[in-house]
Amino acid sequence: MENPQETTGLLDESPAWHNLYQYTMTAYPAALNSALLLATPAISPALESPQSVAGRTGLLTALQRPRYLGPSNRTALLFGAAQALGAWMIYDGDLESGSGFLGAWSALYMIVGGRGSVKALRYGRVWPLLVTTLTGANAYLYGRRFITNGFT
Repeated sequence: MENPQETTGLLDESPAWHNLYQYTMTAYPAALNSALLLATPAISPALESPQSVAGRTGLLTALQRPRYLGPSNRTALLFGAAQALGAWMIYDGDLESGSGFLGAWSALYMIVGGRGSVKALRYGRVWPLLVTTLTGANAYLYGRRFITNGFT
């Protein structure tokens, strides 16, 4: 008889995802994500998109918000600090609250910075997409741990 895990073909059943899921019992993925986000202003500073700069004329220039390629420095620092706090919660022994906190803040980062990271790829900027990919993996893995009550 076949192994049911081999026939499902689901991403969750692969050994690699299972090993990554086991790492969410620790603070390592969140700490790595925090370090990448906090290093973003130094490694890949935010640039205004060429369309945002070209479209500024007239008196409304001061009222228009610039559109960035990748996360802005404020966004990177805010979400990096949130990831560090979630990592500290898990390190301190509160896996349930830390997983929920990290899953929520990672998903929120995907909403805020995901589209800009993909747009930055058009201009040869890979760092924002790397950070967004790791944050998406954290959102999925920590969120799954929190939702399925996998705290044992």
